[in-house]
Amino acid sequence: MPRNRSFRAVMLIMKAFQKIKKNDRRNKYVLFCALTTVLITGCYSTTDGVISVRRDTVNVGRANVGDSVCATFKFRNNTYATQTVTFLPECDCTTVSAESIRIEPHRRGSIEVKVAVETKGEFTKYVYVQAAGGDEFFTVSIKGRGK
Repeated sequence: MPRNRSFRAVMLIMKAFQKIKKNDRRNKYVLFCALTTVLITGCYSTTDGVISVRRDTVNVGRANVGDSVCATFKFRNNTYATQTVTFLPECDCTTVSAESIRIEPHRRGSIEVKVAVETKGEFTKYVYVQAAGGDEFFTVSIKGRGK
């Protein structure tokens, strides 16, 4: 969730918190949990703060066995230097539009991931993402159901 939306969500929760009666502890506890969740999960997923991804999982729904499904992932460079981001699919049935991309400082880049649906039932396919020069990586995934 982008920071400005996170800020708006926090403000709405705080206003609701103020309107609750003083003796209503249960509702205050629920709102406190909601506020904590927004604060913790409101930011992009990151690798050492270098690269962030807007959505790390895309659910493509149902697809026929033998078809391919696609999803686009958007990344952001959070540094003041140009970063090269490398992508490694977990298996041969998953392809990416580029093995690596260069993202200018504080700019965004995207890749398209294509997955071949091989079997009936639920599937989850992963792509490993790593910023150049870093040892850490994170994953993005495509979920769906073959029919």
